Order: sequence, then C-alpha cells, then structure tokens
Amino acid sequence: MRDMRYLRILQMICKYYDIEEKEFLDLLKGKENKYLLLLLLKNNNCFDINTIKELFNLKTSRTVNNNLKQAEEKLLINRNFREKYFALENHINNDEMINL
Repeated sequence: MRDMRYLRILQMICKYYDIEEKEFLDLLKGKENKYLLLLLLKNNNCFDINTIKELFNLKTSRTVNNNLKQAEEKLLINRNFREKYFALENHINNDEMINL
C-alpha cells in the first residue's frame, strides 16, 4: 500500500512539473525539489529511509534526517517554498479524491 502511494506521489510531482518520469532524477538535483519531496513523503506516510537513501544516493540515515530538518526549517522560513509545497500537496490530495 505504501509503495503504491509512494509511486503515486512521484507521478503527481512529475505531472505537476510536466516532466517525464525518467526526468525526475534530474529534478531532484536541486535542493529545493529534494526538500519538497522529503516533506511530501513524510506528510503522506511514505517516508522510508532506505528508499530515500537509495533515491538520493545518500550513505547514512543521519544525512536523510539532516535533510529533512533543513526542509522543515525552509518550510517555516521561506514563503515561496511554503507556497510551492502546499500547491503540490493540494495537487496530490485533489487527484486522490478524484481517483476514489
């Protein structure tokens, strides 16, 4: 169930940015996009450290947790980042309501 939700979130991010799924990894090279994904996964109960380590090519769980903390701080401080996050979250939630 969590894997399906995880894939659904990734598909919705691709749809939001109007990119192909194979271009998704290029999108994650930007810190802001990486932070957005971490927050979305955490908020949607799809936060699996091993999957995230593999996706972002990280070596330790500590690095994942530090990135998540930085993402949460950025959400509190940066208004543009916050608006983008909530736009993505609404996009994901609206699509899920349609597919019920």
